[in-house]
Amino acid sequence: MEWLKPLNRQLYSQKAYTFSEMIIALMCWSILLLFFIPMQYRTYENFQASRTLQQLKEDVLLVQHLTMNDHIYYSLNFYQQKGTYELYDTKKRKTVFTRKLPEKWGMKLTTLPSSVRFNQKGMIRKAGTMHLMAPKKNYKIVFPFGSSRLRVEES
Repeated sequence: MEWLKPLNRQLYSQKAYTFSEMIIALMCWSILLLFFIPMQYRTYENFQASRTLQQLKEDVLLVQHLTMNDHIYYSLNFYQQKGTYELYDTKKRKTVFTRKLPEKWGMKLTTLPSSVRFNQKGMIRKAGTMHLMAPKKNYKIVFPFGSSRLRVEES
């Protein structure tokens, strides 16, 4: 068994990393993380923006369908100061739901009235535009005349 001890020492010394090799490996990982973390944050911001805009489109579609199929007293009310909007049933005097914009987002109604309503045929009563301000991008939301719901333009 004595003849195995030098052999074991050689195996252990070959498996270990030196201090300089460890520092170089840690520096490589640090550089990779420096590039990966901002990219991941931008991806999250883009996902959050697309999800928020998609939710707004679906909520407008819901108001349009409820107005056409249930009664004409549904409205989508926008509150600039709070950064929220709500689906409101004026016939029952009840808020169906309220949605809040993501943190650091803003809303500005330009020509759009604070209450969006549709007639029984699904046409918007008063067309207009509004702006949603995200931290890195701004979106122009257009509610056109006719039965189309809304259009989102990046500005």
